[in-house]
Amino acid sequence: MGGGATTPSLDWSNVFTASIFVLFTAWISHSIGLRLGFPLIISSIRCVLQLTLMGLVLDDVLHVNNVKPVILITVALVLVGSYETVYHRTRKTLKRLFPIIFFVLLISNGVVCYLGVILALNESPFWRPVTFIPVMGMLLGNSMGSVAMATSVCVDSIIVHAPIIETRLSFGASRYEAVKTIATQAIRTAMLPALTQLSVMGMINIPGMMTGQIFAGMPVQQAVIYQEVIMFMVSASCGFGVLMTVCVRFFN
Repeated sequence: MGGGATTPSLDWSNVFTASIFVLFTAWISHSIGLRLGFPLIISSIRCVLQLTLMGLVLDDVLHVNNVKPVILITVALVLVGSYETVYHRTRKTLKRLFPIIFFVLLISNGVVCYLGVILALNESPFWRPVTFIPVMGMLLGNSMGSVAMATSVCVDSIIVHAPIIETRLSFGASRYEAVKTIATQAIRTAMLPALTQLSVMGMINIPGMMTGQIFAGMPVQQAVIYQEVIMFMVSASCGFGVLMTVCVRFFN
């Protein structure tokens, strides 16, 4: 840490110790009949396996001075993120939803990551693996929830307000005029978690990236600046993704 302190070295025994908290939570869930214990344990096992696999891959890729592995990992992250969003985070799965979500996540996160790494993080070349891949992962992880919520809200709104939309169209309203108020509400609802996260940052929540950098020995103020840059990029990617999702669902 800062001031010459060293970060303790952790091993698998520390992971096992931390897993006791998860097991205790799963036991409580089972005891009161919530039926969340098994999904919690499965999710925890997935977390360990996925992070371990990612660590093995990144350990090699982050030291390769080649843009091709960066592109491959970026596409792989977006593919997995799209699958998770469509089949696990969205209540209703529609026809052709997967390619739509893939396109939305790739464009919204890719553009923000590309511009942010160059302009805000002063990285050259922009695809430098040690910067681009972690930033892309953070943007994708945060925007998935917003895009999933936008998709669900859009589908629910279309079902609930179908008579209103049809009536407006029958009276000569354009497609934009017919769904404008509903689309606006969908965008507001989907962006609420991102706005809440942004507003409580540093007052209630100490973000993981900032904590990790402080643990690694980075000066606190430098870690704060990095976190502020990342949070603005996250908010932009969420907003861009939500806007694209709503436009595709309502106006396509």
